[in-house]
Amino acid sequence: MFLFKRRWLPTTLLVIIASLVMIRLGFWQLDRLEQKRAYIVQVQAELDAPPIPLTGDETDLDARARRHRRAVVEGRYDFERQVIIKSKLYQRRPGYHLLTPFRIEGSERALLVDRGWIPAAEDLTDLSRFDEPGVTRIEGRIQPEDRRPEAAQWPTEPQKEWYRIDIAGIQNQTPYPLLPFYLALTPTENDPELPHRNPPEIILDEGPHLGYAIQWFLFALIVPVVYAFQVRRMDRESKQTE
Repeated sequence: MFLFKRRWLPTTLLVIIASLVMIRLGFWQLDRLEQKRAYIVQVQAELDAPPIPLTGDETDLDARARRHRRAVVEGRYDFERQVIIKSKLYQRRPGYHLLTPFRIEGSERALLVDRGWIPAAEDLTDLSRFDEPGVTRIEGRIQPEDRRPEAAQWPTEPQKEWYRIDIAGIQNQTPYPLLPFYLALTPTENDPELPHRNPPEIILDEGPHLGYAIQWFLFALIVPVVYAFQVRRMDRESKQTE
């Protein structure tokens, strides 16, 4: 076959390898699509499920598997040990999230609660105006912690400002044990103006994986066809000039 003549053999092998790689990338995108579909089914099941009543015993709860699951808990906020999470946007406006430990009624443990967003223009030297004292019952969505990079070091002194909800790091400055996940409060009719309840956006989208897979399969087909056509044309032209 003309494609395997000595003149074209190295390039032909490269084209074959490239086509196989593109086919593999197409199947990889299909695998990613199946993973995304499984994730959507999992999240949708959590969204449709009834809320989990938290008691403080949920130390082994898999927050990534239960992400966005509603949960209810009763207790009181510890405003003295609340922190702010910096660099948080809402409607393209910079600000902070107010993260407050919630002492669970009947338990020695506490739960970090993302109470919502505060504009950067607000004076944060006195956070007491955002206090919601007394025993209260709250509802929110379970969220996994935003783990720090392995190379990063936890601060040695208590910090009021953090860039991520790093529960293990915040635990170092908290005298009582924290559950290994946090709760993002869901909006209600009686919410204060600030902090603005702003739970993480839930995106149930399959993404572009199917389109990418089709593109890779098309490339795997088109590249060798175009190559064969060009080699055939050049081979004929070389014979005519001999």
